[in-house]
Amino acid sequence: MRLWLKLFATLALVGACGAASAQYPDRPIKVVSPFPAGGATDVLTRLLAERMGKDLKASMIVENRAGAGTAIGASYVQREAPDGYTILMATNSTLVTNRFLYKDLPYDPDGYAPIGMVGIGPLVLLAGPKEPFHNTAELVAYAKKNPGKLTFASFGPGTSSHLAGELFKSQTGIDILHVPFKGANQALPALIGGDVDLFFDMVATGMPQANSGKVQVFGITSKQRLDSEPKLATIAEQGYTKFDMSAWFSFVAPKGTPPEVLGKLQAALADALKDETLRKKMLEMGIQPSDGTPQALTSQIKSELPVVQTLVKQANVVLQ
Repeated sequence: MRLWLKLFATLALVGACGAASAQYPDRPIKVVSPFPAGGATDVLTRLLAERMGKDLKASMIVENRAGAGTAIGASYVQREAPDGYTILMATNSTLVTNRFLYKDLPYDPDGYAPIGMVGIGPLVLLAGPKEPFHNTAELVAYAKKNPGKLTFASFGPGTSSHLAGELFKSQTGIDILHVPFKGANQALPALIGGDVDLFFDMVATGMPQANSGKVQVFGITSKQRLDSEPKLATIAEQGYTKFDMSAWFSFVAPKGTPPEVLGKLQAALADALKDETLRKKMLEMGIQPSDGTPQALTSQIKSELPVVQTLVKQANVVLQ
């Protein structure tokens, strides 16, 4: 009798979970952005959340949990119930870099269910308006004459902004000091105000400041020029042929999220990335839209792991 009761209870639980998945979503979905409000990642997250919410017929509410190179937001989401009502905007920092960078990471980078790849975007190398150099060659020459004097800001330890700076140091042979911030909305004012000298920023937040004359812009970090900024040379074109560093964005959910729920989220993301209005906005931000599939995300992670591991080792960057 006890065996039958246990079997009945198990079947009832499975049936309840299946019913809940079928009704999903029946309440608002929380989308965690691991960066402060106002930055490029936050803007992208809100654009996608609004469009995906229309498909899902549910509100998608963006919540900012910034800091520690996305680790604060990432660990928060991983502790949440795997029911599809809390998802994470995850970057290459979250799913690749942090595993090599931190001794005690408060979350498991492999402990998520992939929803899908969102897009990839290069960074721009910015300098303060009053710096005594006005292009990449002058910057490198100045840094070599003044080792350790210059500083570069980043979105935070282990972010693409940080790694771009480390790659720049490695390829140019210069010595510049890393100063981490929680996001572009903190780093940009510091750059404009002269508190730091350099900053690798996203196109969406960096180029408006450059176009208004508040900062200098020296190049982009991808191998190819951007269609939206065709006059802006790549750093690779300027003599550093192996320089290639971009940020990428994805959505993930806590591991154990039901396949039916993941399927609905994946379909909503794929549809959003087909929207011409949304695609145009992403391209204007300097972000190339992906196809939104979990396979694209899995492939990106796999291809990047050995490259980033080598870069972090070369840079000798280890955080507590």
